[in-house]
Amino acid sequence: MTASLALLTFLVLGVAPVEAFPALGDVQAGGLQVEHQTDPLGVDVARPRFGWALTAKDTARQSAYRIVVSTEAGGPANVWDSGEVRSSQSFDVTYAGHALKARNRYFWRVQVWDAARHASRWSAPASFETAFLAPGEFQGDWIGAQTTATPPSLTGASWIWYPEGNPADSAPVGTRYFRRAFDLPAGDRITSAQLELTADDSFTVSVNGQQVAASPHVGDSWRTATVVDVSTALRPGRNVIAAEATNAQPGPAGFLGKLRVESSGAPFELVTDATWKSANTAATGWQQPDFDDAAWPQALVAAAYGSGPWGSSVSTPPPPEPLLRNEFTLNKPIKSARVYIAGLGYYKLYLNGAKVGDHELDPGFTVYDKTALYTTYDVTAALRAGGNAVGVSLGRGYYAMTNPDEWVASPWHSEPKLKLELDVTYQDGSSKRVTSDNTWKVADGPTRTESLWFGETYDARLERPGWTTTGFDATGWRPALPVTGPAGTLRAEAFPPIKVTDDLPITAVTAPRDGVHVYDVAGPTAGWARVGLRGPAGAQVTITYGEKLNPDGTVDNVGGFGMQLQSYTYILKGDGLESYQPSYSYAGFRYVQVAAPAGVTVASVDAERVHTAVATTGDFTSSSPLLNRYDDAEANTILNNLHSVPTDTPMYEKRPYTADAHLSADSAIAHFDMQDFYENWMREHRDDQNPDGSIGQTVPATVGGKQVKDPVWSASFVLITWDLYWYYGDTRALAENYDAMKAWLAFYEQDIAKTGNIYTGFSYGDWLAPGAANPPEGTRLSGTAYIDKTATTMAKIARALGHEADAKHFDAFAGTVANALNTTFLDKASGAYYDDRAAGYRQTSNLLPLSLGIVPAQNRPAVVANLVNDVKTRGVHLNTGALGTKIILPALTDAGYGDLAYQVATNPTYPGWGYWFTGLGATTMWEEWAATSRSHDHAFLGTVDDWLYQRVAGIEPAAPGYTAVKIQPHPVGDLTTASAHVESPLGQVSSAWTRDHGRFTLRAGVPVGATAEISVPTRDARAVQASPGARFAGAQNGYVTYRVGSGDYVFRSTL
Repeated sequence: MTASLALLTFLVLGVAPVEAFPALGDVQAGGLQVEHQTDPLGVDVARPRFGWALTAKDTARQSAYRIVVSTEAGGPANVWDSGEVRSSQSFDVTYAGHALKARNRYFWRVQVWDAARHASRWSAPASFETAFLAPGEFQGDWIGAQTTATPPSLTGASWIWYPEGNPADSAPVGTRYFRRAFDLPAGDRITSAQLELTADDSFTVSVNGQQVAASPHVGDSWRTATVVDVSTALRPGRNVIAAEATNAQPGPAGFLGKLRVESSGAPFELVTDATWKSANTAATGWQQPDFDDAAWPQALVAAAYGSGPWGSSVSTPPPPEPLLRNEFTLNKPIKSARVYIAGLGYYKLYLNGAKVGDHELDPGFTVYDKTALYTTYDVTAALRAGGNAVGVSLGRGYYAMTNPDEWVASPWHSEPKLKLELDVTYQDGSSKRVTSDNTWKVADGPTRTESLWFGETYDARLERPGWTTTGFDATGWRPALPVTGPAGTLRAEAFPPIKVTDDLPITAVTAPRDGVHVYDVAGPTAGWARVGLRGPAGAQVTITYGEKLNPDGTVDNVGGFGMQLQSYTYILKGDGLESYQPSYSYAGFRYVQVAAPAGVTVASVDAERVHTAVATTGDFTSSSPLLNRYDDAEANTILNNLHSVPTDTPMYEKRPYTADAHLSADSAIAHFDMQDFYENWMREHRDDQNPDGSIGQTVPATVGGKQVKDPVWSASFVLITWDLYWYYGDTRALAENYDAMKAWLAFYEQDIAKTGNIYTGFSYGDWLAPGAANPPEGTRLSGTAYIDKTATTMAKIARALGHEADAKHFDAFAGTVANALNTTFLDKASGAYYDDRAAGYRQTSNLLPLSLGIVPAQNRPAVVANLVNDVKTRGVHLNTGALGTKIILPALTDAGYGDLAYQVATNPTYPGWGYWFTGLGATTMWEEWAATSRSHDHAFLGTVDDWLYQRVAGIEPAAPGYTAVKIQPHPVGDLTTASAHVESPLGQVSSAWTRDHGRFTLRAGVPVGATAEISVPTRDARAVQASPGARFAGAQNGYVTYRVGSGDYVFRSTL
């Protein structure tokens, strides 16, 4: 277009066409994103949000923007032309064009103007692609394998035990040994052999000296039988089944089982009964067929199956992993193809023999009767003209878990299932659709059992080579069954998926026992190991993960409730080099233990880190190696606990505790892009909210009466929603959650109105202070303080949304609560807060009012003085649990005791971070201050990291989304350098300072579109030197403050 034609177009139409004018502006746009993703697929938002990065000369700012959206790259703005919009907004700009169409690709560009009204050049084009925008658009049936388990067939078997006392009533604690020899005809060909077993409390069983099964490491494991295929372990002639069974605690004891063999001859059946032999000690060779057991006494029948203390309560184990497949033909050249898949609990998708995508443990955990997630993939390159095959394997995840202590009783709990739609567009514009339906086939896969907590059993002999390719012989496969899908709305998974993110080097290998090797990755992580093996078919290898070692050097995988966790069994197929890694679970671990029998070679062990793949956006470093280790440790601990929801520990509970997440949210946001992750989790809060407005201590919530209503824990709903606004400028999160957050706060407002505005209900309070789990001072003060904190936060949220009447109500309520707290707990005479006087002075009881700013002005000096005195009296130590730990260092620093805060942070003795890292060799944050801490991968006591970014480096937002920035570093202790950067929606904010013999230098970076107040520490306000463009704004409390626009600045002062 010529310049004259462009001008004519503008004069006639009043709208400047794309590319009409040359680039004149000092501001340019790039890095285009939709819904915080670059060229995303599967957008299911009717009005998506647009954003772009700005570059500028000097302090230039955007004054206006124009967005055009079209259906063709570089095409006319036939979908939306925003026109010139006078605004500095460059992120979360909401689409306002024509209604978008489902499963459509759109292209867009943006142009911006600087303050002088000069236009930029148009950005390079970007794209986004919609998925489903209305209910019912996702085609395909929900299909699965089977909906109910087959009842057990243990009739005729008896519970047996070693003949001592009455084992049906009580037997001594210990392990007893059982064996039964039998003969199989030499000429018969075995077609199937199943061994069904259980024991009270646990068992390990071998056939002909080869271990074939062990009980799951769960409480009351006897209630679920273990079923194992032993056809390859049996042989013509003499065979033996040998079992060691353990009674772990005083009470009934028994071993129960049945073997069924089908062959070319007559069927054979063997049950546990009085013909079995038993012993109370293990003799050499007792598991072999030729062992002489004549001296062993007959087993004692404690009860026939169906009677005794066990009754008929043994259930069949859940079905193994279902494999679903289909084949289809594409008869034209392919232009593009997309697959949309919802596979619950987890899925693995294959096309033509290759795995699709790099997601793991997908989709994310949700409240399935409210929301279930699907994923979109571009599979154009995976398809071909002619025959194609699609295969999907399904795992249990949370949706179909079998752990009785967790989500198994949830209303949404069900068996694994699949819904899939594959849309192919041909080059001639026509299309073909393949969906999940009754033409699909299903068969059992090699993953026989799996649990997020307890591990998996994988029988490689049952693999089905080629099942995801065309031409596979599916004889014997069953028709897939139509099943009822989850009640929840299907939504696109709009946050980062779980992926393998790092390979972890093995730093040491030990051999604590024959056949047992332990591999050390040098620090706690989350993920799994790929283990390479060679050995005979049927050989069984056990892979165990844990964070700590037992005294004998083996891996400690016992959970806090006495259960053994993270134990994986791999049964070899005997086909050269074999490789195994978990499919549907992950482990928290430092150590990987591989126990292999004689004849099996461990060829390789390669550890992989697995977590939600959030982008790294921030970092801290200083002259203190110890503080640097803290920062790295908290970052790693947070990542180890991101698996579509934030968890407390990747090994033990794997539960999405709400306080663990909100306490570590500031640190998480400093390090990583958490916006989409937290947006999704806040939606889960809405989905999981009780009718009375309350929310439990985990989200999604466990059921069965285990959820508690705790204003400290479930404050996550309000506090993290506010974080989304404060750090990311996310107004959509405020609006979407507002009514539900109001209902949550109203629940506690009504609750405490009955008790003088003091909280008296259950709370975990200042959890895990030194020497205690439950806080010795009680939880009234902390519960009341968090109600005040959330009420104050809700007032700010209401104002941000323009709900002034609500804001005034929340302010008044917060004031009422603050007054009640001060009246009830503040001892004005001594200047200290007490929840329970008998517990003495407690740091957190005083830190909470200080951090909330509710201490009366006349009492504040005494409250601070008492806090400082207590810290010093304790040898410069904190005495705080999860709540107080987050705020003690900022509180001391803000009160003028930054050097004392530094001493607390680096104190090498118990309790504190220095004790963990210098005394105990920690590389991640722990659950408890003591050396006996259960978990070594727990983020909520790692909030020293907040202080490193916000006080030591001094970076904080001063307005939502860092549109205004505060930089106020604190050169504490003997630090000589400190620097940090964080990524804001506008770009990077940075602070780096050095001091050398009284000379202080600060370098600060402010992104385009932001302003900043930069406070420089000094002992002489008149001697501060500032870069050009920095405007003096005042001096007080040892700082000189300057106001600046975007750019890089240097300040120098004397200290």
